[in-house]
Amino acid sequence: MVTINKITDLTRSASKMNGFSVFILILFLIAVSFGAKAQNEPYNTILSRINADLQTFVKDKALSDEIANHLKNLNTDGSWADINYNDAQYDPLKRIKDMAMAYIRPSNKLYQNTKLYGAIVKSLQNWLDKNPKNKNWWYNDIFYPQAIGQSLILMRSAKTQLPAGLENALIKRMIRKLKTGDGANTSDEALHFLYRACLTQNKATLDSAAKYLFEPVAITDGKEGVQADGSYYQHGKQQAIASYGRVFAGNSVNAAFYLRGTEYALPKDQMAILVNYLKNTFLKTIRGSFYDFNVRGRGISRKDSLSSGMGGMVNKIKLFDPENAAYWDASVKRTSGTAAPDYKIEPSHTQFWKSGYTLHLRPQYTFSVQTASTKTLRTERGNNENILGKFLADGATNIQRNGSEYANLMPVWEWDKIPGTTSRDYPDDNGATIKKDWGIPGTTKFVGGVSDGRYGVSCYDLNYDSVQAKKAWFFFDKEVVCLGAGIKSNANENITTTINQTWLRGSVAQGKTKNELWVTHDSIGYIFPQDANVEISNKAQTGSWYRINHFQSKSELKHDVFKIWLNHGKNPPNAVYQYIVVPGLDASGLKKYNRTMIRILKNTAEMQAVQHIGLDMLQVVFYQAGSLSADGILLTVDQPCTLYIKNLNSKNPALYIADPAQEQKNINVSLKLPGLAKTQNINCNLPGGAQSGATVNFNLK
Repeated sequence: MVTINKITDLTRSASKMNGFSVFILILFLIAVSFGAKAQNEPYNTILSRINADLQTFVKDKALSDEIANHLKNLNTDGSWADINYNDAQYDPLKRIKDMAMAYIRPSNKLYQNTKLYGAIVKSLQNWLDKNPKNKNWWYNDIFYPQAIGQSLILMRSAKTQLPAGLENALIKRMIRKLKTGDGANTSDEALHFLYRACLTQNKATLDSAAKYLFEPVAITDGKEGVQADGSYYQHGKQQAIASYGRVFAGNSVNAAFYLRGTEYALPKDQMAILVNYLKNTFLKTIRGSFYDFNVRGRGISRKDSLSSGMGGMVNKIKLFDPENAAYWDASVKRTSGTAAPDYKIEPSHTQFWKSGYTLHLRPQYTFSVQTASTKTLRTERGNNENILGKFLADGATNIQRNGSEYANLMPVWEWDKIPGTTSRDYPDDNGATIKKDWGIPGTTKFVGGVSDGRYGVSCYDLNYDSVQAKKAWFFFDKEVVCLGAGIKSNANENITTTINQTWLRGSVAQGKTKNELWVTHDSIGYIFPQDANVEISNKAQTGSWYRINHFQSKSELKHDVFKIWLNHGKNPPNAVYQYIVVPGLDASGLKKYNRTMIRILKNTAEMQAVQHIGLDMLQVVFYQAGSLSADGILLTVDQPCTLYIKNLNSKNPALYIADPAQEQKNINVSLKLPGLAKTQNINCNLPGGAQSGATVNFNLK
């Protein structure tokens, strides 16, 4: 490349030329200089952004201490004795990347350390020579080339570069055939294409990298990726909002961050899809700094899997989406712990009709439900992860106040008592074992709900593992009403409905108010409006990560657990349950709670209905055509549906309706309400295609 110094030297040697000739020569040389520089762009810009990003949140002392141990145990050939290179996973490439990180950082005591440099070269050469393979394709095609690329990018900023032959050989080792149309996996693979493109300054590779990094930023109805309802599918029609959806979000944000301001920047229409997913789906599943366990998929079986670590990602978003800077700032504060979990939380209720997932968000709490239907897949077991997660898709309820209620509790969970589920009470956890890897479909079709964006009702027609039940959740501001009816089973075990299973924190209080049993624990109240066989445990439970994930530790753990459930007994012919969850109340607060606001009008296998007096609304699940009559209300439908009426007693009520089975084109509704002068008959036309199962609304007069 022609430099300014070279231009000066050349112009001096041309001193005998006339002035105009010298001027032309200078212009020519400057043009050559800037042309050469332009040829290095945008590669150098992107490379420097990636390099800086890799060093975010690095703690130098901890890093150098860890590397000192790796150096001590490094064999003369560049291998480590404690690594099985026939089944290599994250190490040794993670160790090598860490060594490169320390070597290039002036703030690290190992900066430009000669011994460290030699170790980096030897260990990379050893990896190149051994060429390890893993049985799991993900390591071979995604992690290995990514980790190699990251180490090479870091070393590009070193004063002493890697030997050219070694670097070139490693870049060739990164080459993989990119599999397209595979959602998060596609963007994962395209990320190491981006690394390789910048290292080689190859335009064709950069073109492919940018194309496929952003390919998943699209609405892909029924296919893997973002759905029309804002949820995320992976491995078929399986809800994966913060498992593979987390990978998709991270890679898409990184790509938009690295490529901003270049010709490869994320287009505006795709930007809108990404921002909507982040704002209205993904980030809402994080309470404080912890994920809702319902969105982590099989990752629920990994240690620390509920810790989100979102600050870095969200801070990047601000650079390419300044419009929503206030929202991103609030998210960073919540997820980093510098602000309370309720900081700037806006109330919302989302029914994800494509994925069987419901998310109810209030400043005081988060409450979610996960279900599966014949239209979707159950939560997967795969690669010997999530071995005991058989019931995770059967109405599991995540109830969070500070966010950490379930964090790292899974090793000692009783897995046939997942919060919210109705199931057989097996003598041990073997009954909760998933027998088949990947892709198990749900078993019933009437699964879904209705929502106006702030309130709603969800239902699950359970028919699984020899247990049947009609389960419904009615969502309001201060409380969630949980109903079950038609509970049947011919199995040998007792049938139970688990209300919660969480860390034991503080005391458990219980009592009766007007013959209604109530229980409080960890600032959450539970009310039982009818007689029920309520059982409570607040003792230690034991287990290990290995029993739910064979890649995790076998060390036995022992944790104190609060567990509360209803025992329906053996062979229940038609059992029912009712309980109300009131987050944010201790025992004294629960005694003052105005229970008269909630009226449970119906709880049968045909219909479940709840009226909220204070909010002036009615929510109903019709499992079949029928009528509801109560206190001046007469409501009739000719098809199964979920239905919600707000402003119930006003002159202008609003009707919201949806078909959970996603089969009906229209539903006829007849309403006689206190505020209406006469009965109204409405033919409710329902949406089809990608919107099938979504809510439609009608204003009444």
